[in-house]
Amino acid sequence: MHHQRSRITVGKTRNGPWLAFWLFMILLVETLVVEGFVFGSLPHSTCTYQIKDLYASASRTEEPAKTDTVPGKISASSIYMDIEVANQPIGRLVFHLTNPSPLPIHAENFVQLIKGSRRGIDPKAHYVGCEFDYSPASVEDGMGRYRWGHQLRGRGRNALGRADQPISDPRNQLQCTHSCFGGQYYGNLYTEIEGDPGVFLTVPVVGPGFGSSKFSIVRVGESPKEWKERLLINSGIIGRMDPSSLETLHAMARQRIGPPKLVACGVLEID
Repeated sequence: MHHQRSRITVGKTRNGPWLAFWLFMILLVETLVVEGFVFGSLPHSTCTYQIKDLYASASRTEEPAKTDTVPGKISASSIYMDIEVANQPIGRLVFHLTNPSPLPIHAENFVQLIKGSRRGIDPKAHYVGCEFDYSPASVEDGMGRYRWGHQLRGRGRNALGRADQPISDPRNQLQCTHSCFGGQYYGNLYTEIEGDPGVFLTVPVVGPGFGSSKFSIVRVGESPKEWKERLLINSGIIGRMDPSSLETLHAMARQRIGPPKLVACGVLEID
């Protein structure tokens, strides 16, 4: 009996180092792969994001496979807004969105609010019936005062993520930052185009109201030279107004009856 115990002890002593060796090798290989040092694998930070994405995909059920993998792609390229003042129609505004977008999360939130996609579960997550900020002292009157921006605050409910939580997209925002005198703006770079009035659709991405349902229509091209890009500070450009809508926009700026109201809106399918 004593002899048999000795052999078992010897067997454990011989196999123990090999077992420890192979466990060490397995852990080493796993570590190298995760850290991105083996077989040209991804860097650790990218790998971590991919692992999170895999877990997120695994948690969803019966979701169709995504075939569109274009970075920054949003679900619409053109939208419209029908405007009334004191229950009188004054026209339609059409905007062409940059697609793919440099600020895809902010832009997609705007599109979904235009569509009213979450309206069924959150009655405030849409723009219909909302009024633009209005003050008779700031409208265009030919005497030096001019409304260069038309702001609509929405109802404070977003269509992406938590409805009451500000949207944040620092990674994309960092890649589309533009400096101008007095600060910075984001999204598309402002450019003057011949025959285009230079009116932009913007959302606040920094400062008060950032990441909310608020948006602005900013008349950069028509503004005095000392303003121009300064009107865009802390905002992100997500689209440009179609020149055919300029008459409607001027009607919004020149009337003194009351606040313009957005009475209908949606996505345009333009070939």
